[in-house]
Amino acid sequence: MILYEALASRELGDEDRARKRLDRLISYGEEHLEDEIRPDYFAVSLPDLQLFEADLKRSNRAHCEYMMGLGCLGLGETEKAAEHLEKVLAADNAHQGAITHRALL
Repeated sequence: MILYEALASRELGDEDRARKRLDRLISYGEEHLEDEIRPDYFAVSLPDLQLFEADLKRSNRAHCEYMMGLGCLGLGETEKAAEHLEKVLAADNAHQGAITHRALL
């Protein structure tokens, strides 16, 4: 949603707000890319529902790459966006967000 909020702000003429939102996506991904994730069976903040043991570090990396890809896409940095989205798809070839946004490139 942050990507689309930024794009809407841009359309409304508020480029500064748009850029701040897109930079936030990129910085979030960069900051959390190497986080050590442990299972918390009562957490409600994981990006995906985790019913079984999964490679949480891999899922987190894919999520962070996706956030950075969206930020780069919004900034018009299509080569960087494509690189990030390809990394997401290498980890999860059925990631609908990455598939959809890669098609926008």
